[in-house]
Parts: sequence; structure tokens; C-alpha cells
Amino acid sequence: MGSRTYRTTDASASMYFRIAFLAVVAVFLGAACSRPDGQGAQGNDDVLIAAAADLRFALNDIVTLYLEETGIEVTVNYGSTGLMTQQIENGAPIDLFLAADLSFAQRLYEGGHSSGEPVPYALGYLALAVPEGGVLPNLADIRELSDPRYEVIAIANPSHAPYGTAAFRFLEGAGLLEELRPRLVYGENVLDTLRLVQTGSADLGLVAAAFLPNARDFHGVLLEPERYEPLLQTAVLTNGGANIEGGRQFLEFIMSPVGAEVLSRYLFGIPE
Repeated sequence: MGSRTYRTTDASASMYFRIAFLAVVAVFLGAACSRPDGQGAQGNDDVLIAAAADLRFALNDIVTLYLEETGIEVTVNYGSTGLMTQQIENGAPIDLFLAADLSFAQRLYEGGHSSGEPVPYALGYLALAVPEGGVLPNLADIRELSDPRYEVIAIANPSHAPYGTAAFRFLEGAGLLEELRPRLVYGENVLDTLRLVQTGSADLGLVAAAFLPNARDFHGVLLEPERYEPLLQTAVLTNGGANIEGGRQFLEFIMSPVGAEVLSRYLFGIPE
């Protein structure tokens, strides 16, 4: 197979992430500025949320149900947990942050950027994904991941994406990390990683299991949680938002039986 030119150099990645940072902060600031006297343009209860990319489909359903029940608008920006943590530390005006793991939420709490302690809301699991028509590895022999047919393997960037860290740890635990490292390409977040698979830019991806129920242009299989440590997905109410109480109420809805049913349908675990 011919060489593929989308592998990002460190310098270009650094510039890309700086641009992405500025763009997302602009989204947050734009949403905040649309709130007269610190409130939403469509109502006093509107809520502004930053959410991990693995929530892209499940949270959309929850937002729709919340709007139907309360009439309250919820605006969500999805992205890498690590990059969003940096944005919050730099003053991004959001009400609620739904992180993909505990460590970044804890970092905000310990740094004085949250109005309360971190609250676990879900368990996130890994899945293997291949483009439509591709052949999945046989999980009975995990060394099939090293099959030459998987010339390019996509994971989220472990420097700021918890699913990338989980993928690294899974490959390391399977004794495959060093062998497969030359084949790895990195998505900015786990949703971008899925898109590398969907477009055929990667032959195999380690993505969020939450994407499997909404599979389009790919198919996949859940990795047994015994092979790695599932992500303890954790929320914090931040200090920079104009409607922290609205964020609190939406978090309560996520953790209600209605929200838990949606999360379970998208293959999230529910913390005890």
C-alpha cells in the first residue's frame, strides 16, 4: 500500500491545537455574549455545556428530552477533554463540564475552577472499529490487531484525550504497543478518531463504544472491560458560567432514570 500523508508533525499539530483552542473559546464567548445581563438570549435558564466527544450522540438525545420536559435550551460544544480543561482554566464561560475521565475534572476542582466536587456520571468503554466492509480482529486472539491488513491504526491523541490514554494502556497491556506504535495516527479527540475510520484513512480504530449504536460507514465490537480500565466519566460545575444552577439541574437530569436509560442505550455504564 502507498504511503499516507495525513500523519501530523509535532509542529503542525501544535499550531492546529492553538487554532482549535481559539476557535472553541470564541464559541463559548459568543454564546456567553448572547446572554443579556449574563443570561441566555432565548431565556433566563439557558445552559452552556462543554462535553467530551464520546457523548456526541447520547447527549444530543438527552438534550432533546430535557428541552421537551423543561423548555430550557442547552448549548453543547464537544471536544477533547484535555483541551477543554485548558479552555476552562483560561476562563471559557461554561456552566457545566462533562469530562471523559476523573483526572481532568479533579484538576479543575483542585485548581479552584469548579464550584463543587467532581461527580461521576458514566463509565466509558473502548471499542474496535473498521471501515464499512472491513474485517474486525478476532478478540479471542488479541494479537490479530498486528495483522498486516491494519496498516494504519487510529486512536485519540493520548496527550489530551482520555480515550487515547485508555487505548495506549490497552495496547500496552496486550503487549502490542511498541509493535504497533509506527502504525498509529491520532485524532484530536475520539470522534475525530472515528472519522478517520469512517473515511478509510485508518484501517482500524480504537474508539468509544458509545458510537456503536449509531454506526454509519463503519462497524465495530466492544472490547471487554477486563482488558483495560474503563473511563470514570466525571462532571464539574465551573466557576466561569453565568448559569451554574442551570448546569446543576441539567446534570441532575443526566443522572436521573431518564438520562441513565439513554446513557445505557449508548453502551455507557452507570456508576454505582
